[in-house]
Amino acid sequence: MGLAILSGCKKEAPIEMLNAPPTAAALQSYWQVPEFTLTERSGREVQLADLKGKVWLADFVYTTCPGPCPILSTRMSEVQKALGNESDVRLVSISTDPESDTPAVLKEYAERYKAGDHWWFLTGKKDAVYSLAREGFKLPIADAAPGAAIIHSTRIVLVDKKGTVRGFYEGTGDLSAQDIANDVRKILAEK
Repeated sequence: MGLAILSGCKKEAPIEMLNAPPTAAALQSYWQVPEFTLTERSGREVQLADLKGKVWLADFVYTTCPGPCPILSTRMSEVQKALGNESDVRLVSISTDPESDTPAVLKEYAERYKAGDHWWFLTGKKDAVYSLAREGFKLPIADAAPGAAIIHSTRIVLVDKKGTVRGFYEGTGDLSAQDIANDVRKILAEK
């Protein structure tokens, strides 16, 4: 089993290790992402059904994070460039601070990373986001004290056209955006 890092968005935040599925090198099938309804930066509602038939990468970030979130968003931006305008691919960044990260705030954040139309930034009710992270993606997330960093995984998750989790990447690690894009293309080529 690989290890997932639970990371706070401040350097002094504790780092804990948890068991998690291995990286996506094998492109195995794990579990189905459960149904969800969140709000995209455009203000429109997004459900799992909107992603069926697409290969997608998901991460969890928040806009005021001074630590790993900008690194994750930069990595997703690099993957976006590596994939070009693949019509059957989506990047999905989900806010771990939905109370602060309104669609308008996410829109500004998306502009900072030059997010195209295929990169969605989602927010919603905190319990829905936390449940999706924990039960849907099997990623750790923890409430923070007021004013403290939100503790969450720095993994990027690969999901196939049927909504099945297929792999994990350490979003702040050394794997290149091109390697992630190559795995996305492998999944795209599956029948």
